This record gives sequence, structure tokens and C-alpha cells, in this order.
Amino acid sequence: MKYLVYDLGQLKRGQRVQVTLSGNAANVRLMDSSNYSSYKSGRSHRYAGGLVTRSPVVLGVPNSGHWYVTVDMQGLRGTTNASVRVLPSALPEYHDAPLSSVPSLVQGRHQSPYEMPEDDYREHDVFISHASSL
Repeated sequence: MKYLVYDLGQLKRGQRVQVTLSGNAANVRLMDSSNYSSYKSGRSHRYAGGLVTRSPVVLGVPNSGHWYVTVDMQGLRGTTNASVRVLPSALPEYHDAPLSSVPSLVQGRHQSPYEMPEDDYREHDVFISHASSL
């Protein structure tokens, strides 16, 4: 059986693979290395994907490992070509840093700004807004 194969290398669980077909519908399979070996030998195998009639299709990697994409026309007429790419991962979740991590905002561990000595003549910037809405 003739097929296209794309060696994606090591991928992590949750990464996404985009397959874009040009031509007719095709069978698209995302397989780990052991299932790809079974596929090549014509044995039973497991995969993500199936008959793709609309392109592009995005497949999720179910677990970390070495991955392959195959594109074939088994049971179909016509020809197709494909391009495959691993989509960029999402950025990590953002977490605010506590204000105490900004040195200029820390006045002392247990010292309240309202309990300063009378002879403390520090300068402070003050912003007054006179904005109004119409």
C-alpha cells in the first residue's frame, strides 16, 4: 500500500498536529512508533484520526513519545498530498507576583506607614486626577 509518512519525532502529551490535505479526502492517522510499526506490517494498530474530508484537521497527541502521521487513500479513489506541522504550544498560565516582591513597595516587615516618627520627612509622589465624564 502506498502512503505518505511524516516523522514528527518526540512530542509531549497535549501537543497538537495540523494536517492540511490538497486533493481528495484521505485517511489520516497519528500513531506512536509501535503502532506505526504495526501499520507498516499490515497488522492491527491504534491511531488518532480517520477519514478526513475537510482540511485542515488538528489532532491532539494523547501521550508523550515518538509520533508519526500517515496519509493514505486505502479504499478511496483519487490522489492527495499533505503538509503536516506541529502547532505551537500554549503559553504557561500567568500568575501575578505579590506586591511584596517589589522592593520599592516594602516599607518594613511590621511597620505601618501610619506609625512613622514625626521627624520622618520622606517625599512622596501624589497624583490627583480631575477627570470627569460627559
